[in-house]
Amino acid sequence: MRLYLLLSLFFCFCLAFRKEPDFLIKKCLSNRYTHQSCSKVFCQPWEKCVEGTCICKLPYLCPKGGSSVCSTSHRLFRSYCQLKSYECLHPENKFLINGTCEKKETFTVSLEFGELPSEGIVQVKLVNSDEREYLCNSKWSITEANVVCRHLGHAEGALYHRYSNNSGIQMKAPNCLDVTCRGLESSLSECAFSKRANTNDETPAGVTCYLREVEPPSPDSFKCVNGKFIPRSKTCDGINDCADQSDELCCRACQPGSFHCTSDVCIPEDYRCNGEMDCILGDDESNCKGEESFETQDQGVRQDEVQVQERAQALNDNMDNERRKIKSLLPQITCGMRRITPIRRKRILGGKSAIKDEFPWQVAIKEDNQIKCGGIYIGGCWILTAAHCVRPNKAHRYQVWTGLLDWIKLNPEIQIHKVNQLIIHDQYSASTYQNDIALLEVKKQGNKKECDLPFTTPACLPWSEYMFRPNHRCIVSGFGLEEEFSRVYSLKWGHVNLIANCSKFYSSRFYEKEMLCAGTEDGSIDACKGDSGGPLVCMDSNNVAYLWGIVSWGENCGKPEFPGVYTKVANYFDWISHYVGRALIAQYNV
Repeated sequence: MRLYLLLSLFFCFCLAFRKEPDFLIKKCLSNRYTHQSCSKVFCQPWEKCVEGTCICKLPYLCPKGGSSVCSTSHRLFRSYCQLKSYECLHPENKFLINGTCEKKETFTVSLEFGELPSEGIVQVKLVNSDEREYLCNSKWSITEANVVCRHLGHAEGALYHRYSNNSGIQMKAPNCLDVTCRGLESSLSECAFSKRANTNDETPAGVTCYLREVEPPSPDSFKCVNGKFIPRSKTCDGINDCADQSDELCCRACQPGSFHCTSDVCIPEDYRCNGEMDCILGDDESNCKGEESFETQDQGVRQDEVQVQERAQALNDNMDNERRKIKSLLPQITCGMRRITPIRRKRILGGKSAIKDEFPWQVAIKEDNQIKCGGIYIGGCWILTAAHCVRPNKAHRYQVWTGLLDWIKLNPEIQIHKVNQLIIHDQYSASTYQNDIALLEVKKQGNKKECDLPFTTPACLPWSEYMFRPNHRCIVSGFGLEEEFSRVYSLKWGHVNLIANCSKFYSSRFYEKEMLCAGTEDGSIDACKGDSGGPLVCMDSNNVAYLWGIVSWGENCGKPEFPGVYTKVANYFDWISHYVGRALIAQYNV
């Protein structure tokens, strides 16, 4: 009995002192991702993604539309996006108010009753008010506190979203304002303010801004990319405690109350099914029944904001809604959608043939009298293929066949296009197959300004290597060899799984940055000779097809331990967009 009690006490002692689960991915953390890293997040509408980083757009590149706004310099901008683009280059010009500018308009934030300038009770003066007012504490969080501190010049945001007055003064606010921020605003004036009907018992909100000398980090702290230290227990909870989001971008799982994106990002649970994609694959907006579209959202406000306004009077325009409106005005592209519901097939080696409209991005590249490689239509006049499939001095001998299902029994949807130019990656290595990627531009027919490729739909191009993860099931298609290397004449396809750590199969020939692997454990599904240049597409949660890989090389096709190797398309997004134009291939991060 005594032994039982001792074991029980020991077990309870271990539970009491066990560490919080660590959801962080160390390898990912080494990349130092922040809210400016478009491999993990969407850039803001006033930014564009260049080599994995969100950078400022020039103001005239903003989409037309939105409401005119005034800056703190009292300069009028035609839209919120134009102001934010200008602010990127001139940080002193921040948002002040919607509409026209008047010299008397000011917005101020101050901290009162603090022992240091970086702490105290928050007071604000709105542009449409002559009074300085306190902020309500009941819905006050680190999200709003970070914006207050950033507004006051503390780049790392807040240490605490509270302030304890050591002098013992207990304050009550007969009137206070509710404020709601998204967390990345540069000025508190961009957040939504509302006045409650009754706040007699409300304690005003306070804040302690982060100063590196305020408090030494504990041994179990997490160091944010901006240098701020937070408790490790606050990582991967969907809340941007770091103020640069670096605590939420490398998470193998998320704490309760938050949502885990496929790209290993944690977002707040209330971002799910709110009509706006926050995960880069849109998985936060999939399987949402009866949810509102972007357009409906732009005309109103989110449901939680409606509930707030039922008991409060809104005092300013919500710039979160303005940002949503601007996002809806970004270039719209149609890609990755099949015109039919696909039927499950077994494999590309010996499988059944594809049917019309099943793979509308698949093309065949014919040289002389033989189809030797495949290709992928990506929009406009452009085809992607493998560099080893083509030679610049033979461009006049290539034909691009679209709509082809069987090149013995030709179907009526086939179109044949001549090649206008051929672009091979300048660092392609024929010996190692590194950078095995090439672009073909087909010729326009007659005097047409645009290319006419009927019966085709472009595959979407990925911009981030985190969009699909190992073990995700994808589809490879092509006109390659069958079992025992017999020639096939029809388009076939099969499912394969993405494989991590492919160096164990090809130790000296696999380059992780430029290549990826896919296959099955028994090797029964694989690409083979003749499939080169063709697509490996992965479907997102909304059944949209992204071109994840281009069939490149492999050994012993169809055999275990020899998965197919593909060119990693996400690694070449900037290279592709340099030639074809960003607006043609990307709706986001343009």
